[in-house]
Amino acid sequence: MLTAAAWGGVAFALSALLTVVCMPLARRVGAVARPREDRWHRKEIPLLGGLAITAGTVVPLLAAGPQDPKVLVLVVGALLIAGVGLIDDLRTIKPQTKLLGQLVAATLVVAMGLRLELGGSDELDMILTLLWIVAITNAFNLLDNMDGLAAGVAAIAAAFRVGFFALDGNAVDAVTAATLFGAALGFLIFNRNPARIFMGDTGSMFLGFFVAGLSLVGGYPYSRGVLSILLVPALVLLVPIFDTAFVTVTRALARRPISVGGRDHTSHRLVALGLSEKRAVNLLYLIAIVSGAIAYVSYFYGVSRSAVLIVFLVLSVGMLAIYLSRVQVHPPAPVAASGKGELGSLLRVPANWAFTTPVATLLLDFVLIIAAYQAAYLLRFDGDISPVEELFTKSLPIVILAQLLGLAVYRPYEAIWRYTSLVDLARLVKAVTLGTILAVATLALVFKFEGYPRSTFVLDWLLLTVFLCGSRVAFRFLGESLRPPPADSKRIVIYGAGDGGEMALREMMQNPGLGRRAVAFIDDDPAKRRRRIRGIPVVGGADRLEELLRAETINEVIVSTRKIGHEALRRLVVVCEPYGVSVIGVSMHLESHEPLV
Repeated sequence: MLTAAAWGGVAFALSALLTVVCMPLARRVGAVARPREDRWHRKEIPLLGGLAITAGTVVPLLAAGPQDPKVLVLVVGALLIAGVGLIDDLRTIKPQTKLLGQLVAATLVVAMGLRLELGGSDELDMILTLLWIVAITNAFNLLDNMDGLAAGVAAIAAAFRVGFFALDGNAVDAVTAATLFGAALGFLIFNRNPARIFMGDTGSMFLGFFVAGLSLVGGYPYSRGVLSILLVPALVLLVPIFDTAFVTVTRALARRPISVGGRDHTSHRLVALGLSEKRAVNLLYLIAIVSGAIAYVSYFYGVSRSAVLIVFLVLSVGMLAIYLSRVQVHPPAPVAASGKGELGSLLRVPANWAFTTPVATLLLDFVLIIAAYQAAYLLRFDGDISPVEELFTKSLPIVILAQLLGLAVYRPYEAIWRYTSLVDLARLVKAVTLGTILAVATLALVFKFEGYPRSTFVLDWLLLTVFLCGSRVAFRFLGESLRPPPADSKRIVIYGAGDGGEMALREMMQNPGLGRRAVAFIDDDPAKRRRRIRGIPVVGGADRLEELLRAETINEVIVSTRKIGHEALRRLVVVCEPYGVSVIGVSMHLESHEPLV
């Protein structure tokens, strides 16, 4: 690890130094990224940062004298793909030409012995390896769409690779991953928002190719079964894989070219929701770290023990994808009269059907029922269910059917997730309780409950309740956490910390178009002071208002209670007037209309 850290430090320093050199060089040779409608940046930025990443990785690696021949093969292929990217940065080549270069480089390293070892036929291993390298190379090429994103994710992936190699005592390949980590960080200093240089295709394709290759060298990490061979690399690289899959599917549904750049990536949609660029990138960093940590757990403890974590990660990412797919990033495309329009319609029907009917919810519940039951066994038997695996396998179908029957009785899937209420959560609790009772009764009848610990079903009831309720409130959580108010929103104080005030606050939080953001409540009820409603503090009564107006920038005071008298309302207006703060009322009333004749 000390050797890996030392060479990683050398790579960091060299990459940072060469990045400084590449900035004026790129401007001199005209290798700059100019603003375009389908690109995110809005000023001219020099490219060629990928040269610094490439040299920062390869030069220290060759100086360290790698003893693993597979590393040398990886270096040769990565240099070739960096050359293809450099040509594209300088002259712009067609997408099919770039793909041809990727295939040539990938075929070369596969032919030289760098491949996945799945234990099947050599031909299948070669084909899957070729697809893996090309797919990850393109995934990083697509991921390079916002300042610091591709370099940061590559650094995170390389860091986890260092950990895997160190865990297996593979010092040579730990140095290999450490040099990539250091080179990516050295470039990232100048690529974080606001970026002073871009990596270009030289850097994005080099990073993708090299990170994909790190999954193939060493041999040690892939001696634990086929599933680990495929699962661990996919978890480490979840962010680029997810972004590529998400963009591919959404563009196919919208009938837009997949190979053409656009502002519809995961990061762009997060910014469209209201996040700053830095927060959007940091959120994707966090996802990369969490998925890498789960990959580490899966590798260290085995896939069976980490299955619940993997399920939750996949479901969480899936729900994020559904939420982001609702963000409008393009004007609605016109429906074509040709066959393309028919194809788009065919694609759109199953997508809408899956998201707007109870079928998707039932499928999610089905997965969560299995995850909860397995988690209950893992907790009860300290992570090792092999001694009771037969009991688990025999009872699982009964538990699934019982819980599905409980859900069918109380029908919680009819609720709209965005508006999940306590009533909906109570129905879920009742459904899970009924399902648990039915499962226990059936097992007692069929197997006389022999060998089944009662605590397992208590844990299962608790976990499944948490899982199902958590899945329902997830959309509300995403909506409130990923949709901050616009920066130019009016700052509001709400008078009345009751039902009317909570309703006004909820509407402001869920409707950014109102352009208002609550900063405090005031209420004359002493029992409500120093409390919070949806995170907004109740600072005191009307006597605190003037102090608040002096200390904070307040644009409006919203009166949400009808209990305020005329005299109190007049005093409120008098207090606000010197500060230019308007007082407005909010209420909901019902009107009946005569039928139109």
